[in-house]
Amino acid sequence: MKHFKKGLLAAAALLVLSAVTASAAAAPYASSSTAAHIKHPADANTQLKIIAEAEPLWKDEFVARWDEGQTPQPHLLNYDSTQTRFAVTDLDGNGRLELLFRHAAMLPVAEGITPYPFRSIPTMVEMAIYEIGTDGRLARLPETENGYGAPDLIGLCALHQISADNTRPYNIRTRTITADEHGHYHYTVAYQQVAIARGIVTCKLLAEENGYYNVYDIDRIEEVPIYASIYDGNPSHIEMPYAAFLQTGFCQDFDRIYTPPSAVHWMTGDELNRDPREALAASWQGFVYGVIDGKG
Repeated sequence: MKHFKKGLLAAAALLVLSAVTASAAAAPYASSSTAAHIKHPADANTQLKIIAEAEPLWKDEFVARWDEGQTPQPHLLNYDSTQTRFAVTDLDGNGRLELLFRHAAMLPVAEGITPYPFRSIPTMVEMAIYEIGTDGRLARLPETENGYGAPDLIGLCALHQISADNTRPYNIRTRTITADEHGHYHYTVAYQQVAIARGIVTCKLLAEENGYYNVYDIDRIEEVPIYASIYDGNPSHIEMPYAAFLQTGFCQDFDRIYTPPSAVHWMTGDELNRDPREALAASWQGFVYGVIDGKG
């Protein structure tokens, strides 16, 4: 690992935290008093250093960093290592940094055959979320079973609401694609809600849309929705015509956002591999509390 460049880290933290302070002063917000935002560069420096020094804990998120002869997370062999992304955040607003990882598996590409739009849609996704605990150590957070699968954290775009207990749920669409034995392509969009609450990651499947693609050329496709289901206990909301789904209160509310678009700064695994400390600092620099709390 390369030498820790303190000047760059401090400057990055100072830049983003100065913007946070200025934004908070310019636009007071009722819920801010319940959040424990990081307000001093020294606090950010300390926490970034904790994450960097915990590399033995999170390095196994990268297959390329596995120790020879070991397979600590064999399921990750099913994912495309070039699709691994990470971000440093404080999504729950508790003042303790999180380290997020997103993994994705992709369709095999046959040049000249696989349509270009399909090369960026995952066939399945996985996630891992680590957080600095109240004991000052980084740990992977447990995830509740949701009976479906992980959300595509790349879709983290804006906070949907702040609950009465100060939990911050984020609505995410997770689109996946499959190809059948006849060369037909089908898709699923999972409407999910993810939150970090009291040291546990929760993910709820709220609704699901199913459809297929017509392929006209390598760069021209058509998305054809078939039906959608809302899992709210209403039998009439199961396998609804897509047009009816669009008219539901759920569909109209799903994209309602509590904040402007997200400031989560995703970076590649290659960037983290080259210089973890610089990369962690750069990702944190892209995270702004002002956007998270609707001030930026």
